[in-house]
Amino acid sequence: MDIIEIQTIIDSGLLILIWLVQLIIYPSFLHIGTKDFVDWHNRYIGRIGMIVIPLMLSQVGIEIMYIVQHDYRLSRILMIVAIWISTFSLSVPCHNRLHKDGKNSTITRHLITSNWIRTILWSMLFLETVFA
Repeated sequence: MDIIEIQTIIDSGLLILIWLVQLIIYPSFLHIGTKDFVDWHNRYIGRIGMIVIPLMLSQVGIEIMYIVQHDYRLSRILMIVAIWISTFSLSVPCHNRLHKDGKNSTITRHLITSNWIRTILWSMLFLETVFA
């Protein structure tokens, strides 16, 4: 398997994951009972982390391998950096607040709205991989 095939698998996984999160998982936060929310959210964060963290790190690793073997791809690097910035400056703080304060519709709506940045960027990365 070559580097582009591995990249396609990783980018596909992140594409599917982000669209599930954006259209199903984050909106479901609004419908989970207040009493059960913190426990449910904590389980969600732990489990989704086991999926998304290796994929995100693999995406960076593939890009580093590509730079070493070929050349750098500035547009991909910028999109990956923007995803990481969005993740740690927008999404993680929302999740931290939900963890600390419990169910909060305002924070959940902000999480859904701000997550469109990652959804669009991961979609663009996938399209670049498939059509490049």
